[in-house]
Amino acid sequence: LSGTNIANALTRDPHIKGNFTFQTPFGASPQIYYGEVEGVAFYHIPLHGSVPVSDTSELATNTQTLLRTWSALHQLGIKEVLGGATAGAINSEFSPGDWVIPHDLIDWNNTRPRSIAKQIMGQQANFIMPRMLPADDPDLHLILVEETQKAAPDSKVFDQGVIAQAAGGRFETAAEIRMMKNAGCDLVTMTVATEMAYARQLGMNYACIVGIVNPAEGLGAWDWKTLTDLYPQFHAQSVGIYLSAIPRIAKELKDKPRAGDVLRIHPELEEEH
Repeated sequence: LSGTNIANALTRDPHIKGNFTFQTPFGASPQIYYGEVEGVAFYHIPLHGSVPVSDTSELATNTQTLLRTWSALHQLGIKEVLGGATAGAINSEFSPGDWVIPHDLIDWNNTRPRSIAKQIMGQQANFIMPRMLPADDPDLHLILVEETQKAAPDSKVFDQGVIAQAAGGRFETAAEIRMMKNAGCDLVTMTVATEMAYARQLGMNYACIVGIVNPAEGLGAWDWKTLTDLYPQFHAQSVGIYLSAIPRIAKELKDKPRAGDVLRIHPELEEEH
């Protein structure tokens, strides 16, 4: 489930065998690509889920798209989710061209639903009250750190980072970035913090890779060329990271107890049901 870190690069890779959509309770799913690497099957959804061309209303491009994407993942029985994005650097140690595997988040997006579990799972979700410590899955996190280091040997790879999730629709102001920095955030992006939360709610394990493409507003000079010059590098590296991680996940994490298993269910609520 990727963003501008990979755009549509993986959809053109020889490991992809085809694509499909299907109906969810919220409308047509995004375009879902399926493939295989080292005998392990996987699905790929680019750019966090696409909006059906025929449906361009504000609702469809925001809440409905999220519901369609995560409902599709739930219907497919997905348990392991690798995310991705590009971001602006707040931490002065991060520079354009670096990779971060974030471990925590602060969500300033107040337009998206905080929870989608009941909408997607119905009554099954009545006792879900997930904890977010850790915010991502430690096992997937470690695999992504190691595979990113292999795929990007000439880049700095940071194994931790606090995401500031902005609302989107525009870049942040310098004052907003100062606030985020004072709150302890290391990088700013617009989607992956939501994905961390939704994955935990729906019983999926999630971790992501984030490429730094610019200094956050007010912390350094950049222009659009700064971003676009980095995209080919990040796209190629992302394909390598994901395709190397998938067989490891299948081999190393099969039947392993996972952090989210004990973080998701509130025990008293579960006893009531």
